[in-house]
Amino acid sequence: MAAEHSASKRVIYFDILRVVAIFFVVAVHLSAQHWLDVDVSSRAWFAFNLYCTTGKWSVPIFVMISGALFLGRDTPICTILKKNVLRMVYVFVFWSGCYALISLLFRHSPPFDVLSQFVTGHYHLWFLFMIVGLYLLIPLLRPIVQSETLTRYFLLLSLVFTFLLPQLALFCTFVSPRISTLISTVIMFTYCYFPLGFTVYFVGGYYLSRRDFSRKEEIVLYCIGIAGLLFSIFAPVVHAKAQGAPSDIFYNYNSLNVLLTSVPIFVFAKKHLNFPRMGERAYAILRKLSKYSFGVYLVHPMVIELLQHFGIDTFSCNAFFSVPLLAVFVFAVSTAISVLLSRVPIVKKYFV
Repeated sequence: MAAEHSASKRVIYFDILRVVAIFFVVAVHLSAQHWLDVDVSSRAWFAFNLYCTTGKWSVPIFVMISGALFLGRDTPICTILKKNVLRMVYVFVFWSGCYALISLLFRHSPPFDVLSQFVTGHYHLWFLFMIVGLYLLIPLLRPIVQSETLTRYFLLLSLVFTFLLPQLALFCTFVSPRISTLISTVIMFTYCYFPLGFTVYFVGGYYLSRRDFSRKEEIVLYCIGIAGLLFSIFAPVVHAKAQGAPSDIFYNYNSLNVLLTSVPIFVFAKKHLNFPRMGERAYAILRKLSKYSFGVYLVHPMVIELLQHFGIDTFSCNAFFSVPLLAVFVFAVSTAISVLLSRVPIVKKYFV
């Protein structure tokens, strides 16, 4: 009963989403290993594209969970700066230093390149910059989400200026570059920056976590999600074959297809994966996996690069099998490392 009571205080589907999402983050990074190295007409490239596009919802989901949690709290600005922002600074300095040191000692990179990597971070540490930016906006976003009218208005602006207009400009490049340039110029001249970027996922996560959906709305949303996912898979294939080289225009987080995939997944988890009577043992395992997911995010590129050093990557066997198999292995090893790091008091407090 104590475990059930503890579980009821938590949002179970957040933990489930964290675990599944971090696994897909690992799979996406593995898929990107040789994404540029193979013929776009090959089965291997289709496999890399398949796993990469089907996992692009993972980062938006993390942001939506953060928005649902942080925007629902009345936290003073000083607390956000001292506790949340400063902790991300500690995490970045520590892990960026680790990856820069590896680059210096094992790859013998020039000192300036090492310094540059330390300042900008390893490729996956961009997430820390982004999440700090969202933390800094929390005091401005919280008054917005307290009003349903303002929340919907903010999300509408985000939809128009982050997704619809840029996507329209993108698609016009295939038909009329002059129209595309015109639309891009209009976007630029508006200077409507506040609702851009990941703020739509941050505010959207709060909104969706508190909004009730009818069965009809759910079905429509899931149909949109399936359509968005199919578009995410096949649009890059068509475009890559047309130009003879891969392009990331459909992989970006401000792509409409990524939004249309992420939102239905979040809603599905809320409606169907928030198990109220989860058993004590199952909940304990889920809670621990969720707890260690941040450590998995921080350390998994190191595991991937270590495997590459020993000649093990997504070319080791058929790409349709190598990506999921390596994802399971890297996820398991990274989780084990995260567990070990969390048992070191200073590391647990400041760096994972």
